[in-house]
Amino acid sequence: MFNHESLKRKRRMDLGLLLMVLILIILLSTVLLIYFQFRTDAIKEDVKKGLPIKVLFIFSRKDKPAFFELFMYDASTKRGSILYLPQNIGVIIEKLKRVDAIGMLYDRKNPKPLVEEVGKLLDTEINYYVDLSYDSVVKIVDLLGGIDLFIPNPVNISYDDQKILLPSGSVTLFGDKALEFITYKEKHEPEIDIIGRKQKFLQSLLKGLGNTSRLLSGKRYFDMFKSYLRTNLSDHSLKSLLSELGKMDSERLIFQRSLGTVKDVDGKKLLFPHYDGELLREKVKQTLKTIASKDVLSEEDLSVTIEILNGTKVNGLAARTREIYQSFGYDVISIGNTDNQYLNTVVLDRKGNLDIAKKVASIIHCERIYTRIDPKIDDAIEVTIILGKDFDGRYCRK
Repeated sequence: MFNHESLKRKRRMDLGLLLMVLILIILLSTVLLIYFQFRTDAIKEDVKKGLPIKVLFIFSRKDKPAFFELFMYDASTKRGSILYLPQNIGVIIEKLKRVDAIGMLYDRKNPKPLVEEVGKLLDTEINYYVDLSYDSVVKIVDLLGGIDLFIPNPVNISYDDQKILLPSGSVTLFGDKALEFITYKEKHEPEIDIIGRKQKFLQSLLKGLGNTSRLLSGKRYFDMFKSYLRTNLSDHSLKSLLSELGKMDSERLIFQRSLGTVKDVDGKKLLFPHYDGELLREKVKQTLKTIASKDVLSEEDLSVTIEILNGTKVNGLAARTREIYQSFGYDVISIGNTDNQYLNTVVLDRKGNLDIAKKVASIIHCERIYTRIDPKIDDAIEVTIILGKDFDGRYCRK
């Protein structure tokens, strides 16, 4: 009897001890998780390692994706870029086993699959995301005391059962007006202008966040700011990002966008990037080089004005080549045909700046680059590209 009772007590003690150990393990794991969540500063580590910071900004409305913008930043040069990505980019969604809009992967509670798919599309690792609902946009802009934007022409239209009134010139827009700025569409408005507004908005928002980074890093305002967004950045990482935005040269941001062909797939209009996304991936790689070094394409280089002439019998070749250069952010002001056919593609410097012509030529791997200053040529044209039979629609064949 004594041995039986002793054994029972011993078992209870062992079970109680085991339970205490399990509770301690759980508590310790929770404490460690919270510690690393709040103490880990991935942004600061990236800066120390010289790695570019890539943050996917997800703009959503009523738990549905509106559009995405990839912000890329190099802390060593203080330069950054914004790549606009529509939510209807067509991709193969493995779990659905069909082609659909990339935005179909969006889940406000778990944006990770979407972020990973965007990284796969662009062939670049994206470690961070910031998910902003339209309601959050209003609250954050108001928290910043408004954001500064330039509106070239006044807006006075009815859109989505609302009256949109926006003044022209350099203005400060508060929450509701800032939201109108990125959501309205005018009749027959070019898509590039609509995208441009969204990029300019993020530029101004990032600038505003940088200008108030010290204030926002204080506990009172930081807790409020953090509550307005969803992100996988820890508190320390988010504060470090705000600090970097305060150092960034926001006026020299490079703007890029995804170009492609719109096709109807099961009743949905999907955008398929040119050349199966090759141009888009190449653009990201080139942009990362651009913001990291002054020796490669800078925004001054990208502002060069280009004329593209088709020197072959291939119809539409100049137009398709224009899309390639626009994809890289160049300003193509004219396309046309030559009177004669060309065997080889040539790139002509029209202003006596051969280095810029060489950078333009490198996009299509053209090695025939010459200076040809002609007073009869439109003064606005800085570089002329004449496409020859060696051009396969993307590169010059050797």
